Amino acid sequence: MKKFLSILFLIMVGTAFADDAHGFIEPTIGGFTIKDTNDIRMMDEVVEIWENKVKVTFHFKNLSDEKKTVTIGFPVKWYEEVGVGADKKPLKNDEKTKKEIEEYYNFRSTCNGKKLERKLIVSANVYNSFDFWFTTELVFEPGQTLEVVDEYNAGNNSGSDSIGWSWDTWSYVLSTGSSWYSTIAKATIIFHSKYKYQWIKYYVEENYKRNYIWDIDSMTYHWGYFSYKPTSIKYDKKNKETVLTWVLENIEPRKEWEATEYRSSIHSPDSGIQEFAYVLIKDELFKIPGYSNDSKWWLDDEYLDSDWGYTEFANKEKFYAWVRKLYESGFTELQPKTKVAGVYAQLLINSIYAIHGYKFKNESWTQKFSKFAWYEPTTSEISDADFSIEEKLMLKRLMEYR
Repeated sequence: MKKFLSILFLIMVGTAFADDAHGFIEPTIGGFTIKDTNDIRMMDEVVEIWENKVKVTFHFKNLSDEKKTVTIGFPVKWYEEVGVGADKKPLKNDEKTKKEIEEYYNFRSTCNGKKLERKLIVSANVYNSFDFWFTTELVFEPGQTLEVVDEYNAGNNSGSDSIGWSWDTWSYVLSTGSSWYSTIAKATIIFHSKYKYQWIKYYVEENYKRNYIWDIDSMTYHWGYFSYKPTSIKYDKKNKETVLTWVLENIEPRKEWEATEYRSSIHSPDSGIQEFAYVLIKDELFKIPGYSNDSKWWLDDEYLDSDWGYTEFANKEKFYAWVRKLYESGFTELQPKTKVAGVYAQLLINSIYAIHGYKFKNESWTQKFSKFAWYEPTTSEISDADFSIEEKLMLKRLMEYR
């Protein structure tokens, strides 16, 4: 397949989500700075993250036998040029900027069910990566546990380049929670994602790798990365979203939580194996009423090497690995049963039969497979006993798309 060079990167950066921090108001300049405490511990937190908003429920406990009044702050990273995330112009600490921040975040807090007023003030520490803090005070009786709920608007980091790669990243800053005593006893993070394709297969055991999902109809590719291994991944059919959950216990909040969805609208992460499948069946695809690849210029003959796969998959073992990869990446439980998917399913069905030396009644299929050096049509009859268990499972699912 032809290679393309990336010559331009376009990046947009959004807001980060973060834990409330313990600290104090620096008296000389009136700014907030983080300060560790040995008296108050974050017992647990439940973080729910959607595409554009966050809800966090904290339980803080006063471990001392004295009444304690503490100042807490939620961090804000803000640049004036385009609002959240730009990095060209210096920050202005004025009422106009503060109003923009307050309107963007729409930050709301409660403590034990009662409204908690937050004041937006500048950061006192010029070396801190945050510019402003939404601050408030909490008053603890000896041994008391308080429930603080924060809700606010927030976005994600996104970017793209000149050859069709793009990404969205959601991050949650746990390190601001390191100012509380000891570890965070328990942190539950629930991520509601509208992207259903990228989160299903992405790691093997403990090792992350690019195990992507192929959206057959759009010929796009999706995969994901997480900084922590999820406890569970479920697809919610009712709300049409993927729900990912992390349960982290006794963590030292030094490593931030991050989830990134990558996608490509041009190149397969496996260097064109899906594009070669397209080469084999494009005549069948164009028989589907309304089918068009006008928006997919990379599938034009000008950019495709039609003979590449015949050399790459010149033996049965490599060809079968190709079939398995197409099956595993494309025919997940989330792939709709469309006419386009049906054509690709037929290709894989026939490929499995061809491996076993099947003589096709349809001459066009015989011609396709005859270009592979390993193909030897020897039989017109194949039974279930001829297939491996893995092949039977693949055939059963692929038959559902015909």
